[in-house]
Amino acid sequence: MTDIIKSTCGLCQIGCGVLAHIKGGEVTKVEGDPDNPLNKGVLCAKGLASLEYLYHHDRLKHPLRRAGERGDGKWQQVSWDEALDAVANQLIKARDNYGAESVAFIHGAAKGLQESYLTRLAYAFGTPNVVWQGHICFSPRVLASMITYGFYAVP
Repeated sequence: MTDIIKSTCGLCQIGCGVLAHIKGGEVTKVEGDPDNPLNKGVLCAKGLASLEYLYHHDRLKHPLRRAGERGDGKWQQVSWDEALDAVANQLIKARDNYGAESVAFIHGAAKGLQESYLTRLAYAFGTPNVVWQGHICFSPRVLASMITYGFYAVP
């Protein structure tokens, strides 16, 4: 039996409505939700390819640490605790040796609270350096929409 679950696509900031077909605990199909007023059942190429994103055989599912020389392609699986400790130690080392402002936190198209969490982490670390692609793409689009229409019109 296949269950159909209403959800939203998380591959960009728009959040189009989707219908996820679930069989045996796995998503087998994703399609646009025709009842959603935002996308009216239409999905972009990213939304249509979301199953590839979810189940692709090359998708990383665990933290990895380089096991050989750079470029050798040798990796070793490590625990999340070990990976987070390694990152934290490198951040502390950079802050101690060069100052907090020597570190920049950079992200792609964060959605929802992800951007806020990263910004709060950066500020708690002591750096104002938070950079993302939205400075040249998303933010100008919002500003232009606000000036033109008086509100943010989702494209």
